[in-house]
Amino acid sequence: MPDLRSFDYIIVGGGTAACVLANRLTEDPAVRVLMLEAGPEPTSPWIKMPLAMGKLFTHPILNWGYYTEPEAQLNNRAVFWPRGRVLGGSSSINGSAYVRGHAEDYDGWRRLGNVGWGWSDVQPYFQKMERREYARGESRSGAGMVAVNYPTYVHPITRAFIEAGVRAGLPANDDLNGASSEGISLMPNSVRKGVRQSSVEAYLRPVRSRRNLVVETSAFARRVLMQGRKATGVEYERNDTIQKALATREVILATGAIGSPQILMLSGIGPGRHLQEHGIPVVVDVPGVGENLHDHVYATCTCRTAPENSLNRQLSGLRVIGHAISYYLAKRGPLTNGASQATALARALPDAPCPDLQIVFRPMSYVYDKSARISADPVPRITGGVAYVRPKSRGRLLLKSADPRQAPAMNANYLSVASDEEGLLAGVKIVRRIFQTEPIKSLILGEDSPGDACRTDKDLRDFLHNTAITFCHPSGTCKMGQDAMSVVDERLRVRGVESLRVIDASIMPALPSSGPAPAVFMIAEKGADLIKEGQSPVTTSEGTKAAASAASIRS
Repeated sequence: MPDLRSFDYIIVGGGTAACVLANRLTEDPAVRVLMLEAGPEPTSPWIKMPLAMGKLFTHPILNWGYYTEPEAQLNNRAVFWPRGRVLGGSSSINGSAYVRGHAEDYDGWRRLGNVGWGWSDVQPYFQKMERREYARGESRSGAGMVAVNYPTYVHPITRAFIEAGVRAGLPANDDLNGASSEGISLMPNSVRKGVRQSSVEAYLRPVRSRRNLVVETSAFARRVLMQGRKATGVEYERNDTIQKALATREVILATGAIGSPQILMLSGIGPGRHLQEHGIPVVVDVPGVGENLHDHVYATCTCRTAPENSLNRQLSGLRVIGHAISYYLAKRGPLTNGASQATALARALPDAPCPDLQIVFRPMSYVYDKSARISADPVPRITGGVAYVRPKSRGRLLLKSADPRQAPAMNANYLSVASDEEGLLAGVKIVRRIFQTEPIKSLILGEDSPGDACRTDKDLRDFLHNTAITFCHPSGTCKMGQDAMSVVDERLRVRGVESLRVIDASIMPALPSSGPAPAVFMIAEKGADLIKEGQSPVTTSEGTKAAASAASIRS
């Protein structure tokens, strides 16, 4: 067997958290890091263009294209889950929304026993990493890595939606990432000068030339190499060969809520009986691996408008070519937008302790075919979407086989808890109320979905069961906590395993009440500090001993 290459740290994954970790861990030139990404380099021109996310959601190369198992409460529909399979991960294909969530989200993590993860603990990391160019006064920050801005192109009907939302009872808020995280505003997004601020753009590209950082793309991780209960390296496929690399300090899984639990189980770390069913030797019985899977469930209302009040015709035919030219020459126009132009954090019930709904508005609509491909809608329409963002429903992820190439079985168990359905139902009613409020009311010609015939609560529930989908935020499958089903501790170390951490969206005990991308950046920033706090110099004798032990690693 050829000699194994040796690094201080191996980061499995090249997505949102991984790029942050690669940047921060290699700040010390004496620390050598290998980062493994299953997908290719982010060379597609669609990646930098924010509104081109529709082209990326079903891309056969840049997207894993997962489907859930049939969801019982969604009329046994399998729900399409787009996840990035490219350097930058889902930050390279998502809608670029950037809303931190509510302080209560993180205080809830701390109440579960996760010391150091309350709002007062994590807020400094948000402040450190953000370059908030849209804010004013003390809220403005120009030093961070991730640019956060408001859309530079705003359709007039978007401003009508915001005004209607205020008249319908939502507080106006010019900074949802500021002192108050409730209200309606333009959508803060991670776009700078018209370019998507993926984790590659923000964190990796500036340090890619560091000599102590090795980034390998098209490198598909198969399992963590173990000696007893200690992680010693990674086995992966690249260039049609199985390769191995040694980590003298730690292996860090950062492949997200689907990849990280799958790799743990393939490595013998997970629910023992389930692993035995697939012929995988149990190294450590960790029953919580794959449990606590949850997502934000999402529904939309679409309304017809006059052509000038929708972007649909602007985004098809010859018109979109003109916008593309404007984008490439000057980074102007609607293609600089993320998925939504406006958003609101609201309460399903007035007496809710904090916002539990996220409403989004798009001055356009999409048409989905049976394979979930997105195309321009030929009819001029606008879209109001709503997600219930504090779900209690929990599902699980399990292996289908011991073949690393086979996607796991995923079931989010959407709407299995009655309060989730009640919250989403209330959210749809709020969106409809906004659309029936001036100044947007007079710009709407009619409601196409749910439709004028859908009036009773029963009608709306049927609508949700037939049409609700993912808000693209699966999380929680390697939960951080102190109970028997927790997978990592508050320092993100896998319980019962030495030299192995998970640092990505899978460690969230509960999703924040907004999109999780800002929280994932934060988790990685804090995770890098936790790793550095435990660093000690690797002596020559330790390095020699670790390298010599490579010979004992068996496939």
